[in-house]
Amino acid sequence: MTDPESRQHVERVLGSLERRPDALPGAADAQAGSAGDRFIAESWQRSLQRHRLDPAGASYRRVLGAAELRETAERVGALLDLARPHVDELDRHVAPANYCILFADAAGVTLDFRQRGDADARFKRAGVRPGVCWAEESEGTNGVGTAIATREAVLVHKTDHFRVDNIPLSCSAAPVFGLDDELLAVLDASTLFSPYQRESQQLVFNLVKEKALLIENAYAEYRLRDHWRLSFGPGSTAGGRGAASELLVAFDDQGRIVAANRPARRLLERLAPARQATLAELFDTRPEQLVAQAHAAPGLALPLRVSGTGELMHGVLRAPRQMAGAPGAGGHQSGNLSGNLSGQPAARASAAAATNGSRSFAQLATGDAALRPLVERALRVVNRDMPIMLLGETGTGKEAFAQALHAASLRAARPFVALNCAAIPDTLIESELFGYRDGAFTGARARGARGKVLQADGGTLFLDEIGDMPLALQSRLLRVLAEGEVTPLGAEEPVAVKLNVVCATHQDLPALVAQGRFREDLYYRLAGACFRLPPLRERTDRAELIRLLLRQEAQAANRPGLLLGDLAMQRLMSHRWPGNIRQLRLALRYACAVADGGVLLPGDFADDLWAGVQAGVQAGMQAATPAATPEEPAPVATPPSPVAHADLHPDPDAAERQRIVQALRRQRWQVGAAAVLLGLSRATLYRRIKALGIVAPHRLPPEDEDGAGPA
Repeated sequence: MTDPESRQHVERVLGSLERRPDALPGAADAQAGSAGDRFIAESWQRSLQRHRLDPAGASYRRVLGAAELRETAERVGALLDLARPHVDELDRHVAPANYCILFADAAGVTLDFRQRGDADARFKRAGVRPGVCWAEESEGTNGVGTAIATREAVLVHKTDHFRVDNIPLSCSAAPVFGLDDELLAVLDASTLFSPYQRESQQLVFNLVKEKALLIENAYAEYRLRDHWRLSFGPGSTAGGRGAASELLVAFDDQGRIVAANRPARRLLERLAPARQATLAELFDTRPEQLVAQAHAAPGLALPLRVSGTGELMHGVLRAPRQMAGAPGAGGHQSGNLSGNLSGQPAARASAAAATNGSRSFAQLATGDAALRPLVERALRVVNRDMPIMLLGETGTGKEAFAQALHAASLRAARPFVALNCAAIPDTLIESELFGYRDGAFTGARARGARGKVLQADGGTLFLDEIGDMPLALQSRLLRVLAEGEVTPLGAEEPVAVKLNVVCATHQDLPALVAQGRFREDLYYRLAGACFRLPPLRERTDRAELIRLLLRQEAQAANRPGLLLGDLAMQRLMSHRWPGNIRQLRLALRYACAVADGGVLLPGDFADDLWAGVQAGVQAGMQAATPAATPEEPAPVATPPSPVAHADLHPDPDAAERQRIVQALRRQRWQVGAAAVLLGLSRATLYRRIKALGIVAPHRLPPEDEDGAGPA
């Protein structure tokens, strides 16, 4: 380096290791010794000792490509949408002074960037642009990265930065938190044109902190939109969704406070420490009185007296979105708010609304008398950090049910990631689930890959056909659930994850446990709450579901006017549907594609729907195997045990082998059709055929193929 200022900066950074007073951040400032200086000094120490960074070294910033940046932004789409108006407003305030605005995710990646004027090229040269990662681990002390590391608002002004290349910048950054104190994002305003004095940035620093709190409050309001919400604060105009200091609590029908934003949590910690507070403990009022007041003066601020302190506040009550008109709308309707509050339990009210109008559960047509109680119970446990297991035959809508649960949960704005354990080869499922690092194995992508577990971090991981997960991987999944961390292939250190797991299977897991094919400890870990979805043939809302699926498939086929004839409806209603909803949807899709008229007739459906499959279900499950014919030779299978030992050592797989062979023969060895007949996925049936040693009649057994069999 030839720049004296750069050399001096490096000497100060290295001198901070020795705690020399003249080397500490802010030593030449009037604010030396402030909390901000302490954050900077500690960040320098981390950059040197923990991250092993060189203050004079060249920068190798991580920059996301367009596709990866788009995928990253989609994971926090709701937060970005809610933040946009506040980012716009901050930009209007500071852009005339040549500031740019960054909105980064919890990893420090810039997702939203605003810059106006002719300084765009200079900002780009300084690395300030979309897709750049400003994590402290790679850039040392900087606004975004240090706000993430400290979980505090920080002002990193010029020589406060660790790396020489970043000295021209002055950065004001503030974190944005979720309802569970999870760090969601960082808002930052940076400039290349600030005076040397640190005090010149105080106004911008305060503006950034205010806007970050407004974003945080907007996100809390969004996440709590299915609850009663009370926004309040000092003054007669409080509760109007405009102040960063606004307090927000959400409560259930019994007045129990179920969540709150950060300012409200601080108040609750003083009034009701170490327990769940109630509205009555917070204010000198009962929930029904509050609703009655809001009903009498909708939208107006209500006087509230804080219990214990007597402090007067004002607040605005907002009803759950299902009771407030359009989804997401605020305020109230002049309907039965008090009746709902004093009568129907919160989960029941939420479930009723979901079955009547929610976009997610409406797709399940939950008019069935057996399915409706499942929805109500599932909604009560979905936010309890409890794994959920969905049971039922193949095609009963387990993944759709899981998606509806995710949409109704507090994790709705985070990813829903699904993995079918039966559809991926054993050799790939480990990398798909846990991810891998660069060079972990031959053929691995240069940058590695995030597995499904990391993709679902903060959201919901749905594991379909969990009974088909290889035994060796079950212990790794158990560690994810028990320890809350995952170690990608080729990685040395585990990565912390926080997610909700929903799994599904059509198999008898206790039987698999007894056979040693499924870990008992994993089974009990996953089976926190079990819900068995009824098969289509047992549902009382079959007609409603048929009409719903017909509307969807007709719309997708660009034939929205298609109707279902009476005779076709009778045939569909009386069908056994071994493939359940999946089979019904495909049958309707076929009919919508081939029908000539505007009314679907029985002849518009595939012939085997009425004949082969329906007749084969009952016969295949109940009838004995017919003798082999010359046209249909008997399968080559693993020989049975000798008769002398049959009673002493019965073959536990014999019944399953016989059932699979029967189904294969009836479907002329078409594995896909046999899978539908057996209620299995195609991949699962292939695995069982291989494990049981079943060979199709037109193939030689393995020893013959190798030339080692009999002549």
